[in-house]
Formats: sequence, C-alpha cells, structure tokens
Amino acid sequence: MCHGADGSGSTATGKALKVRDLSSPEVQSQTDAQISDIVSNGKDKMPAYKSKLTDDQIKGLVAYIRTLAKK
Repeated sequence: MCHGADGSGSTATGKALKVRDLSSPEVQSQTDAQISDIVSNGKDKMPAYKSKLTDDQIKGLVAYIRTLAKK
C-alpha cells in the first residue's frame, strides 16, 4: 500500500508519507537483519509487521526487496 508492488513508493500513500524507494542504494546497503528488524518492529512512519507476518514471510519479503535493487 505504501511502497507499491515495485517498491518505488510512488503510490498516493507513499508520496504523502515520503517513503523510501526500496530499490535505492540507501535501502539496499542495509543488511538483511536490519531490513528484517525494520519490517518486524517498525521505524519512524513504518509500522511494525511482526504481529501480521510470520518469520518466513518476513524473510521472503526481505528476499523480494533484494530483487528490487537497481542494476
């Protein structure tokens, strides 16, 4: 809803909240553990998803975020 399917953050909500582009070097330079922690526990405007996603789903989401890296 916020980052959109392509992770760019170009959704209406993403633009309003000024979310990060998940393909950006800033996001991609973070470790898998850091991204997993942000997804699980939230950070700034990002809500926590640990009660909504399983550990395996979070790992899958981190893997998906890695596929968004700009080449």
